[in-house]
Amino acid sequence: MLKILNIPRLRKAINRERIYTLMLAFIILVNAWIIFAQNIPAMKETFLAKRVFKLQLSEGLKEELQDEALPDEKTLWTKVLKERGNLLFFLNLAGFLAVLVFSLGLFLDIRILLAKLKNREIIQVKGRHAQVKWNIGDIFKLAIIFVFIGYIIHIIEVSFFSSSLSEEKNNLSFISLLNTGIMDLALLGFIVYFVKVKYSQNLAAIGLKIKGATKTIFLAVLSYIAFLPILIFILLLLVLLAAVFDYQPPQQTLFKVFLREERTGFLIYATMMIVILGPIVEEVFFRGFAYTAIRKKWGILRARAITAVVFAGLHGTLIGFLPITALGFLLAYMYEKTGSLISSITIHILHNGLMLSFLFLVRYLIQLA
Repeated sequence: MLKILNIPRLRKAINRERIYTLMLAFIILVNAWIIFAQNIPAMKETFLAKRVFKLQLSEGLKEELQDEALPDEKTLWTKVLKERGNLLFFLNLAGFLAVLVFSLGLFLDIRILLAKLKNREIIQVKGRHAQVKWNIGDIFKLAIIFVFIGYIIHIIEVSFFSSSLSEEKNNLSFISLLNTGIMDLALLGFIVYFVKVKYSQNLAAIGLKIKGATKTIFLAVLSYIAFLPILIFILLLLVLLAAVFDYQPPQQTLFKVFLREERTGFLIYATMMIVILGPIVEEVFFRGFAYTAIRKKWGILRARAITAVVFAGLHGTLIGFLPITALGFLLAYMYEKTGSLISSITIHILHNGLMLSFLFLVRYLIQLA
C-alpha cells in the first residue's frame, strides 16, 4: 500500500505546493465542519453555525420559488393575444425570423455533411496554437484557488453581513450574482498571472488575439447558426424522453428569480454577468487554459471531450447536460480551427444571449397577462 501511495514523492509534492495544499485542506475542513454542524445539535448552537444556517434562508427562497407556479401556458397565450392583439404581429415576425435562421442552419449542416463525405473541411481556416508551458496540474491549482476564494467570500458574509442579508430575500439573489462576479474576475486575474508572470507567455498563447477578429466572428456566427438545428433536435429528444419516463425537470432558481425581479439595476447587472462576463471567463478558462493543457498531454479529441463534459457538468442541470456538452464540443472545435478565443467567446455570448432573450420574452408575456 505504501509503495502504491509513494509516500516520499507525495511528501515532496506537498512541500513543493504548500500553499495549494493548505487551501485544499481548508476547503476539506470547512466541508467537514458543515456536515458535522448539520448533524450534531451542540455544534448548531455555535456562533458561526447560527450565522451559516441563517444565511441559508436562500434555500428557503429556492423552495418558495419552486412552489410558486408560473401561469398555465395556454391561459397565458390566450390572455396576451386577447388583450394585446397587436403583439401577434411581432410574435409572427419573430417566428418568421426563427424559421429563416433555422432553415439557414439546416442548409449549412447539409453543406458540412456533403463536405465531410468528400473529405473536405468547410471551414478553410487553420488557426495557429502556441506551445503552452502550463500543464494539467495548473488546472487543478486554479480550481482550488477558485473554490477557496468562494469559501472566503462566504465566510466573510456569514460572519459580518448575515443579518442584513437574511432580512431581505431579494438581497440573496443579488449577493449570489455579486459573488459569482467577484469569483469570475478573480479567476480571470489568476489565469493572467499564470500565463504572463509564472510562465512568461503572452495572452495570445490562450487565444486572445485581435488579428483577424472580424473574419473569426463571422465564422463563429455561421457555426452557431449551423449548430441551432442540432440543438433543437437534442432538446426535442430530451422532451420526448422526459415525457416517456414521466420526468419533470426542476425549474432553475435563476429562471424564477429573473421572472419575478423588479429591480432594473439587478436585471442589467445579471444580464451583463450572464451574457458578457460569464462567457468570457468560462472560455478563457475552459478553452484558453484547460483545453490547451489537456491537448498538450492527451491530444485534441480527448481535450474536446474532457472540457465539454466538465463544462456541462459544472452547470449543474441534468436535463441540460447533453445540449451543453454539445455546445462545449462546438466551442472547442471552433477554438481549435481558428486558434482564437474570439470564436468561442462569440458563440458563447450568442447562446447565452439567445437563452436570456427567450427568458425576457416569457417575462414580458407574463407581465402583460
